[in-house]
Amino acid sequence: MRSGRICSRETIVRSVTRRTQIVSGALALSIVCAAHVGSPDAYFEGKAGPYPVRVIIRSPAVIPARAEIIVRVTGGGVRRVTATARSWGADEKNAPPPDDAARVPGDSTLWTLQLWVMRQGSYAVIVHVDGAGGSGTATVPYTAVAQGVLTMNRTMAVALAAVGVFLVAGMLTIIGAAAGEATLSPGEAPGDDVRRRARRVRWGGAAIIVVILAGGRIWWMVEDRAYAAAVFRPTVARVTVRDDTSARGGRTARPGRTEPHTRILRFAIDPTVAAQRSWIPLIPDHGKLLHLFLVKKDGLGALAHLHPVAIDSLTFEAALPFLPSGQYFVFADAVHENGFAETMVQSVTLGEAPAMAWKPSDADDAIFVGNGVRTPSRFDDGSTLSWDGANGAHVAGGDAGLHFTLRDASGAPLSVEPYMGMAAHAVVVRSDGGVYVHLHPMGTTPSIGTMPVMAGAMPGEFEFPWAFPKTGRYRVWVQFRRSGAVRSAAFDVEVGAGGNR
Repeated sequence: MRSGRICSRETIVRSVTRRTQIVSGALALSIVCAAHVGSPDAYFEGKAGPYPVRVIIRSPAVIPARAEIIVRVTGGGVRRVTATARSWGADEKNAPPPDDAARVPGDSTLWTLQLWVMRQGSYAVIVHVDGAGGSGTATVPYTAVAQGVLTMNRTMAVALAAVGVFLVAGMLTIIGAAAGEATLSPGEAPGDDVRRRARRVRWGGAAIIVVILAGGRIWWMVEDRAYAAAVFRPTVARVTVRDDTSARGGRTARPGRTEPHTRILRFAIDPTVAAQRSWIPLIPDHGKLLHLFLVKKDGLGALAHLHPVAIDSLTFEAALPFLPSGQYFVFADAVHENGFAETMVQSVTLGEAPAMAWKPSDADDAIFVGNGVRTPSRFDDGSTLSWDGANGAHVAGGDAGLHFTLRDASGAPLSVEPYMGMAAHAVVVRSDGGVYVHLHPMGTTPSIGTMPVMAGAMPGEFEFPWAFPKTGRYRVWVQFRRSGAVRSAAFDVEVGAGGNR
């Protein structure tokens, strides 16, 4: 789910711990709902042997709970689809047996099942397909985190309290009768001593019940606080901007003189929070330790996709390109050594600055300033990037239809160069910043560790599996590399209600 930062191969290797190295490559890929803002579900597109598959994992809000697994297999002759969730570091012998998926009536390519997620952490969901073409397996990275605490419905609480009072009253009645009338012979009237004994036993029983209920209440409050403390909370960070005086030899620009001007953006993770959480170092994702996006709040009119250089394990800096002044959302994507991926959210205000020649901190850094279009987006050389699904219905919960094609001025398809190991990257942000996601053609899955070397041309046609989680106005930025330069296009879309989650 991210992009670039300068990092030597030796640094990358040193940053990956022995534990990360010994786990399978499948488990080394990990995606968490926390790595999206307002978009908790995981998406994957790839192959299970000869079968093209698209897998969607609907994340539960609490844990333990069941996650819904939806598998679309487009190959023919599929007889059986199974899935199991293997936790981080677990071997195959300790994994639960696979569960069978059921075919969805009316759609021969769609299968679904539910898997129990018993604890928080990183998982690999293993999807296995059997059919006429043989067998195949796809591994879908997924990390489960609790996103909230469920509360009881007030009506249900009152009803249960009333039932509890009734049961306690009945229990005390039975206890009193057992200590009183039940000790007498048939027809014998209870005396004062029998009634006093029954009252003493009832009061004693009531005291014991009160102690049990109070102890249960204390136990529940302790458990509830512990669970609430484990609910995911984004890591706190601070974003600041400063002038880089080294660009002009430490001199202050004199009135009437134009001096070199460079601004540095610093992203610093709060060391107090890091210490409290037993900070786990970061590892590269698509070859970068941190992927940072600045999005202008007012109209989403500017995007900066940066890959800051690590100053230390908690501090990163990047040369800031010229951007219009105003307030910006800041989304920072990172992956920890234990496979936990998260998006840290902050904001920053940029003041007026003179236009300047920008020297990126990383060759994969890119910016886009301008408005979005419906489709197509045109570039200076006459080529166009078309959103093939732009004119379709866009509803919350439905397939986003993010399929794009790059063509030259005559309409012929063009190829692209690998951009951080992928044909393209996409960033989707809702107008209020309440939804953010960084997508790849294989879905929301990051690529942890040393990125595979990919060379040569790639087809300029790519699709990003995803679904808009909420209604509203969105902007979709698509970025790819061609002729050695990163190019960006922006598309606007209005998402309505009516989709099925």
